[in-house]
Amino acid sequence: MSLLSKSTATLIRWLGPWASPEHVPDVRRERVAIDAYVYEPHGRATGVYVVVPGLHYAGPDDPRMDRFCRVLSAAGLIVVAPFVRCYRTLEVRADASTDVTSACAYAIDLASARGLPRPALFSISFASAPAIEAAASDALRDKLGALVIFGGFHDFAGVIRFAISGRAFDAGRALRVPHDPLNAPAVFINVLPHLEVSDEARDRLPEAWLEMARSTWGRPELRPPVKRQPIADRIASELPPSLRPLFMTGCGLRTGGPALVEAGLSRAASHFHFTDASPHLPRLRAPVVIAHGRDDDVIPFPEALKLARALPTGHRHAVHLTGLYGHTGSLLPPPRALLHEAQTMWSLTRSLVAAAHEAL
Repeated sequence: MSLLSKSTATLIRWLGPWASPEHVPDVRRERVAIDAYVYEPHGRATGVYVVVPGLHYAGPDDPRMDRFCRVLSAAGLIVVAPFVRCYRTLEVRADASTDVTSACAYAIDLASARGLPRPALFSISFASAPAIEAAASDALRDKLGALVIFGGFHDFAGVIRFAISGRAFDAGRALRVPHDPLNAPAVFINVLPHLEVSDEARDRLPEAWLEMARSTWGRPELRPPVKRQPIADRIASELPPSLRPLFMTGCGLRTGGPALVEAGLSRAASHFHFTDASPHLPRLRAPVVIAHGRDDDVIPFPEALKLARALPTGHRHAVHLTGLYGHTGSLLPPPRALLHEAQTMWSLTRSLVAAAHEAL
């Protein structure tokens, strides 16, 4: 069996819907000075990945993220997983690209010292924006072997609106896709600076919404409002009464959320322009793999198609849309879709392995 096929089989074994999330491969992990975890296989490494977590308070310490990095490492890859500082407070900021660039520079030096191919850069969810920017920069565009975008986005404002309203669009056409209401606090953390609110609200509400996210994310049983209301009530009890209505709105438990988000986006004007991938995509030199779950309920799958359409004509890329993965884990497809999804999974996992070996 070839190297690519063997590593692909390892990924399928650990990442398929048949794999138990409690089972984790045995690899080495250490935290390094750039504030990142480095995972190494026990055997010979054949490639290097930088894996950038999305908007999550735990960063690489999220058990799902940690398991994914360990699985990649078990397939024979060294994995560098940085802590993106602003993402740990659920803030989408321009300086996220600084942490991504530092991790890539570390991985490039590591690959060079080991005589391995140029590293591949793998972004998850909201990390697509800083990853694309980093991969297109003068410092890195010739030093990365591939860019993999998993669950990424092209239209930040559209994704924010989807997180609040559940409405997604592609080329003006409304789509029916799953929606996770638990993400509302992260949206409001980012629009709050652009709302007409008191200084006390700016000081107190971000931490309260962050606590709401810590208490509810990854718990789908809390999606019905009545289920998470007691958690919100507990957190709100520590806030001044004047702030409680806005806090509840930001938790999706009081009406008016979409209108406030629109007001915040309008007042933000050009503030979020740094999230726009359009200026950076034409500068990419590395081949691009775009993967997205059709049932992603945080960033809807049409965002993958928008990214692909924004690439320059002729740029080497592949797009994998799969029903095997939502935003936070694997899913078991219906029987009649099993063959198609199995073929997609083989193509996707093979692309992931090839990306770290400059074999795309």
